[in-house]
This record gives sequence, structure tokens and C-alpha cells, in this order.
Amino acid sequence: MILVPIIVCILSTIISSSSPSEVTNTKHLPQAIIIGVKKCGTRALLKFLSVHPAIAASSREIHFFDTPNNFRLGLDWYRNQMPIANGNQYVTIEKTPHYFIDRHTPKRLAHYLPEVKVILILRDPIIRAISDYVQIKNRHEFYPTFDEFISMKNSTQWTPIKIGCYAIYLRRWLKYFPLERIHFVDGENLIHRPWKELESVQTFLNISNHIRQEDFYFNMEKRGFPCIRQPNGCLGSSKGRQHPTISEQTRNKLKHLYATCNQQLKQLAQIDFSWL
Repeated sequence: MILVPIIVCILSTIISSSSPSEVTNTKHLPQAIIIGVKKCGTRALLKFLSVHPAIAASSREIHFFDTPNNFRLGLDWYRNQMPIANGNQYVTIEKTPHYFIDRHTPKRLAHYLPEVKVILILRDPIIRAISDYVQIKNRHEFYPTFDEFISMKNSTQWTPIKIGCYAIYLRRWLKYFPLERIHFVDGENLIHRPWKELESVQTFLNISNHIRQEDFYFNMEKRGFPCIRQPNGCLGSSKGRQHPTISEQTRNKLKHLYATCNQQLKQLAQIDFSWL
């Protein structure tokens, strides 16, 4: 009988001598997800947010809701892909840009994570398309110019062009998520004044305004892209590639194509970014 209180005493000593982080470190389903858009600054935003002491940010794209082989593994598998959160990190966040354009993700996400907050980064669709093109071209030794692609028949069905009509995809999301659960980030402003966009994101997530203007600097070797003041605070070599010059004919064609889409986006999202 004497052994019981001795064992209890030993266990109590072990627990009390452990640090809070050792006791509370665990993995959580995300409270917020960056759902897109590809080539609009999703990685930059996640990198900037990751320095916030309240945030545990996933270091990779999970592709749970948009990939059948992952989705069938269930929520326990999804939770296990999340980063370990210490006792101070009460917001877990992941980003998978393909979620935005996937047909199944909005309904699945709303069903399985009904309280999740959604972050959507948008930028000028012409610049987004060029950035997408540059990434694709980098994988090929020989590839048509951007102007050549746009001059082709049915060029509007080319995926880098289609994605820029954001209103098409946003309508799907609004069937399952009210506007107050979706935060829109201006991808152009994220490049030039990242602290302003981070301020509004931190407010949306109900966390302190920890990330401020003095935490940023601009890397002139990467087309002036912003970096956060921390080790490896700039984006990798694949980011900030030089964009090709496009013809006025191409630019005018795309302006005409996106004019209606942008107007619909303003009405749906109730935003008025400078490039709209």
C-alpha cells in the first residue's frame, strides 16, 4: 500500500518538472487555411505569418481536400500532417493553393471543418498569368512565348488564363462559406506594403498585431520582393523570376477578357483593390 503514494509522488514530480511546451505540444486541425490563389503570394504570406508566436504553420502543401487518395485517409491522417504546436501556438494554418479551383474542396472543407477561416490571396490576373507561364516555361528547354500562347486559338481555355477569372471559383466557395469567414488579401499590396496586409490578416485571425512594418525589408536582387527579418527570411530561388515583356496587343486582349470577371469579383467579394 505504501507503493501507491510513492508512485503518485514520482509521477507528479516528473510532470511538474517538465516544461509547459513538453506537456502541451500537440498537433491540431487547422483553424485557418490559405486556399489560393496559385502564383499570388501564398508562400510569402505563410512565411510571414509563421513568425507570429501564436501560429503553427505547415511547411508544405497538404492536398487533403482536393486529392482522393489523401481524403480517404480521414481527418486523423490530416491532423497528423500538421506541425506540432507548442502551448503558445493556438492557431494552426496550412496552405494548398489548388483548393481554390478544386470543385470538391469547398463542400468538403465546410463539412469537416465548419469553423475554419479561409484566406484567399488575389492579384492582377494578367500578372498572375505571366508568373504562372514563367514557372511552367522554366521546366522546358523550348517553349512558346507568352504572346504566342495568347495568340493561339482557344487560348482562354489555357489553365494559367482561366484561373484569373476568380469569380468563377469564388461562387462555389460562397455556397458554403459566408463572406465574414473569407479574408481577401491583395497580392499586389503584399509585395509593396506587406505589413498592411499582415495587419488585416492578424485581425481576421484574432491574434495580436505582432508582425509590423519594421519586420520587413526588400530584396532588390529579387525584383524588390519583401523579406521578413529572420533567418532565411526571403523566398527561395524559384520566386521573383524575371517576367517577359508582353505586347500591347496581348495585354489589351487580356484586359478585355478579365474586365467582366474583375467586375463580378468586386461585387461578390465586396473588395475594391487598386488593380480591379
